[in-house]
Amino acid sequence: MRRLQTETVTDDPAATGSPGDAVSQADPATPSTPGDAPTITVVRRDPAPVRWWVAWRRAGRAEGRRREFHPVRGAVLVAAVVALAVVVPGAAVFLGMLVGLIVVHEAAHYVVARRCGMRPVEFFVGFGPTVWSARTRDGLRYGLKLLPAGGYVKIPGMGPAEQVESSLEPFTYRAASRGRRLAVILAGPLSNLVLALVLFALYAATSPTIDPTPARIVLGSFDLLWDVTTGTLHSMYGLVTGAGDYAASVAGGQAPDQRMLSVVGGAQVTDQLLAGEQGKLLVMAGLFSASVGILNLLPILPLDGGHAVVVVAEGVLARIRRRPTLQLDTRRLQPVALAVVGAFLLLGVSSMWVDVLHPVQLAG
Repeated sequence: MRRLQTETVTDDPAATGSPGDAVSQADPATPSTPGDAPTITVVRRDPAPVRWWVAWRRAGRAEGRRREFHPVRGAVLVAAVVALAVVVPGAAVFLGMLVGLIVVHEAAHYVVARRCGMRPVEFFVGFGPTVWSARTRDGLRYGLKLLPAGGYVKIPGMGPAEQVESSLEPFTYRAASRGRRLAVILAGPLSNLVLALVLFALYAATSPTIDPTPARIVLGSFDLLWDVTTGTLHSMYGLVTGAGDYAASVAGGQAPDQRMLSVVGGAQVTDQLLAGEQGKLLVMAGLFSASVGILNLLPILPLDGGHAVVVVAEGVLARIRRRPTLQLDTRRLQPVALAVVGAFLLLGVSSMWVDVLHPVQLAG
């Protein structure tokens, strides 16, 4: 849609300008009286940069389109990924690894939700403006966003007060039984744990330094998963109980005793593995997949574990109060969820700062 700007001028012989500067037409809405100069409405197009900026902002808002593609955004995304791969290949590989792990997580939510009778309405890789999308016959909109920093699945009716079209109400999250809701919630974290086991087993099966017997591979994979689980929980407990020491160390530019690996640190480790033992990238991917699954199982909102606790608490209260249809209003817990999100953001930013000041070095 073209943007036009208009201005009203009088037909004055002293006025400057050439006929080719604008498209002019008489304004029928302005009456003319004898002796007055006729009024002319001049219609001008905005400069090209202004039109491009408006088109960029409006792109992606056409919700009714069956298919959607924005070539400029696609070119920006491809150029950014190529530049990252050329300049910092470790960061590009690590980013692709994280996106893949999160897509597996969200895909598990989606598949189980469909099996449980729900109808997710969106499934996107990335965040921000839409680069490409399509719509299925049953209303699912899927595609690619501009910022490749994860992904998400949107299931209608996640909150008791969320407004949903009446035709979609039987297929919402809140309309399902508690068992099915619990299955959908736990599908994401469990898929990451299973993927971690698979990646550990693949490394054990392909590593020349490990005896690839089936029993050894299976037992070793479960042992490593257990070590990652206990190590992650121990680190989180140390960060919570030693928050003051952590903050003091970060403020002083020192590496804290309890240190979480950020995306910067992950890129540093990946770069070192690319230059040396590339096979261990499978182990690294498994470690991060297990960590994603474990962290999402923590019983706090807005993590999956928090939603699972809400479902279980509903079931217990429904039995106590003898109200089978009882549902808890999670809006009361929004301040807690916001505080948790803020804490994770603060931890992520501070961890990146520590990894920049004190780069992670693999043990020889």
